[in-house]
Amino acid sequence: MVGIGIVGMGYWGKNHLTIYKSLLFEKKIDYLKICDIDEERVKEISEINSIDYTTNIKELLNDDKITAVAIITPSSTHYELSKLSLESGKDVFVEKPITLKSDNARKLIDLAKQKRRILMVGHLFRYHPAVEEIKKRMDIGEFGKIQMILSFRLALGVPKKDMGVILALAVHDLDLTCYLLNKKEPESILVDNGKFNQEVVTEITNISLNFDNNTKGYIMESWNIPIYGKRRELLIIGSEKSGYVNYLTPSEYQIFDSSIRSSKVNDKVIFEKHNNGIHKIVIEYKEPLKQEILHFIKCIETRTAPNSDGLVGYNAVRMCEKAILSAEKNERIYF
Repeated sequence: MVGIGIVGMGYWGKNHLTIYKSLLFEKKIDYLKICDIDEERVKEISEINSIDYTTNIKELLNDDKITAVAIITPSSTHYELSKLSLESGKDVFVEKPITLKSDNARKLIDLAKQKRRILMVGHLFRYHPAVEEIKKRMDIGEFGKIQMILSFRLALGVPKKDMGVILALAVHDLDLTCYLLNKKEPESILVDNGKFNQEVVTEITNISLNFDNNTKGYIMESWNIPIYGKRRELLIIGSEKSGYVNYLTPSEYQIFDSSIRSSKVNDKVIFEKHNNGIHKIVIEYKEPLKQEILHFIKCIETRTAPNSDGLVGYNAVRMCEKAILSAEKNERIYF
């Protein structure tokens, strides 16, 4: 039996609820209950969806029908709620960042191991269908040597007050860059931040990552840019081919069969531009959040480690800490 308790009925929590409710209807889970400290809100959502609810996390965790908990709450609460859930013997899905401090993430990993529980972190873009397809091509060497990975998340939005764009946005791309390169972490990181509306909250970040073999990662994140509407892009530049993903169109990606090639003529190096066109690849639409949740359920049923387990979450937060330190010291930080 798989019984899910969702903790947190804010904007993103309701998205989780929509998918879990569909899975309950499809009989892929057996029971569903929601929890939020705002009784008026959670009661209304419960009545609309005909789902049991509680305002008390301990009541949820004492429910024998609940075997796993999805924690979709403010980041500052992730550690305590995950700890409490693991101690209660529940498998845990927690949204990114797993915690605000890497030391606490390590404690959750150790606790999950001790309790023999699944601990999965919501690094959503690992489950984006276009990213999965691009990674397959990278892993077989189709792009040649990877020279650069560039990531952009730009929009105009109300700034958060509890964290800046590094922990709120760049945590995605720090993880994803390493995931695509099959690396735990970069060799070094250099960061420049900007703050405009609040003295202590970063609203734009530019991140430079160095990996071995002269591979680079470049990340730009901001919620202070009105120009594009929303811009969510991933670019992979290889010595033979390059790839492009627009996260807002998950049913396609592009392959650029273009590169710079060199040859020697009379002891001189000659560079030429090779261009064999752009290929749009259409793939089956799969909602990334649903793919992520289905993966969590599979891990619960098979007792296998998630693709984005606690260690992935720990490494992502640790990279965020190094990024913040780099900006504070105005220098490149080595891992």
